[in-house]
Amino acid sequence: MQPLILASASPRRKYWFEAIRIPFEIAVPVIDETPLVNENSIEMVARLSKEKAMSVAAEHPSRWVLAADTTVVVDDCILGKPENFDDAVRMLQLIQGRKHCVHTGVSLMRDNEIHQFVDTAEVHLRSLSLEQIRWYVATGEPMDKAGAYAAQGIAAMFIEHLDGSFATVMGLPIERLGALFFELGLLAEWYDGFK
Repeated sequence: MQPLILASASPRRKYWFEAIRIPFEIAVPVIDETPLVNENSIEMVARLSKEKAMSVAAEHPSRWVLAADTTVVVDDCILGKPENFDDAVRMLQLIQGRKHCVHTGVSLMRDNEIHQFVDTAEVHLRSLSLEQIRWYVATGEPMDKAGAYAAQGIAAMFIEHLDGSFATVMGLPIERLGALFFELGLLAEWYDGFK
């Protein structure tokens, strides 16, 4: 069986496929990730993951393609990746000292067959001073992360507790994805080479 194609440039998603030892290749999708008018956050991550998968699958017929999209939401406000230092500070000020939701949409497709789901986790960040926030943003870690923080990085020190999957917050709900792989019988084929 040919390796899965991971339609993502995310090192966090690459990490998960290396960790579970599924053979994969990377093809980075190019799509417009602007939210649609009146689109809620769950609809958005579902749509974007599907569009990413479709854009890569079009170039790779008969191959399994996996794409995901993650966003952070607080008070019904979608927090994407910060545009600059001040935007990252703004986002962290919005979510510090309270809970917010992280939604990750996943799309797995081959030709016209598509499987989708959205997983949600609630993250509770401890209260942070402006000085602490500015120090964290100065590390550079928040700049390419939805919600301006990396739960698997320095920001792990700021998490008071989490309800749901840590993997979802990282950008790939590996528990639910593994269940889907089992359901479709894909793991037996991918792991056959390990015997």
